Amino acid sequence: MSTEQTEPHVPAQRTEEPDLSAAATASTRLLEVEDLKVHFPIRRGIVVERTVGHVQAVDGVGLGIDSGGTYGLVGESGCGKTTFGRAVLRLEEPTAGRVRLGGEEVTAMKGERLRRFRSRMQMVFQDPLGSLNPRHNVDMLLSEPLKVHGVGSKAERRKLAVETLDAVGLPKSVLERFPHEFSGGQRQRLGIARALMLRPDLIVCDEPVSALDVSIQAQVMNLLDELQDEFGLTYLVIAHDLAVVRHLSDRVGVMYLGKLVEEADSETIYERPRHPYTKALLSAVPQPDPEVEANRERIILKGDLPSPANPPSGCRFRTRCPWAEDICAEVEPEWREAAGGHKVACHFDL
Repeated sequence: MSTEQTEPHVPAQRTEEPDLSAAATASTRLLEVEDLKVHFPIRRGIVVERTVGHVQAVDGVGLGIDSGGTYGLVGESGCGKTTFGRAVLRLEEPTAGRVRLGGEEVTAMKGERLRRFRSRMQMVFQDPLGSLNPRHNVDMLLSEPLKVHGVGSKAERRKLAVETLDAVGLPKSVLERFPHEFSGGQRQRLGIARALMLRPDLIVCDEPVSALDVSIQAQVMNLLDELQDEFGLTYLVIAHDLAVVRHLSDRVGVMYLGKLVEEADSETIYERPRHPYTKALLSAVPQPDPEVEANRERIILKGDLPSPANPPSGCRFRTRCPWAEDICAEVEPEWREAAGGHKVACHFDL
């Protein structure tokens, strides 16, 4: 792979492949995920280990994201959101299913081809301090992805680092500082800057603001919006905070126990939820109007989240659903389109 670069803004390997950047694929589907499964084996035994079952962390999830769009994936802790995001990037190996980015099948890639392709898809992690090497200063942290992919000279990499820091609202003077010297919000900006260094098409944002103070969350969300416009980015935003997802996302998917249970555009799913689980999540969001807050109906879910190693038969949500009937235990609901692109997995039209 050639390392000769006259312009450090584009990774070298992209000159060897068809132009499938976000700009070139405008108004097209960038990411397509079909029936993705991630099952972790449960092993028992001391001398000879044997597989006695599987944790079905992700079990048949499919979705698509248009180039330049933002897809929000929501659900409570343990539903498989983060595992799904990691599997899309091949940080976790899928058990089954297909992932295509810009028409290229990511799940079929191996070795050097996969390593080179990773420049097109990056991740912003939930814990900004834990994801940054404490022994590396900012210059090293930002230059490392470019060095791994053979992009530019040392001077060109430093120039791109300065430009990227400016894009996320940090001055050039921070290049010699280390992660522990920054506040939480600044560290998350560094994490975003590192993900931007290779100018990827897709960024998976895993709980990008959950570790931050409320006063800083809005700044980071606005920054993500601005960067999307400036660089033509496509986002998969994973979060449990429904307000964050509503602010950032064009389309929202609701996940429960490894499966998608509802999907629609952002406004529709907040104004007209159709799945009992989505209704319960939204009913827990406080309303700013005191009168509305006092009179609204709360849906209280009973029981604990079932184990993904032994999910309930039929509808996985039935053990906590206020509207469950006999059919819910016997037949798994189909993933169907209710109206206008609004999809839901429920036997009833609620």
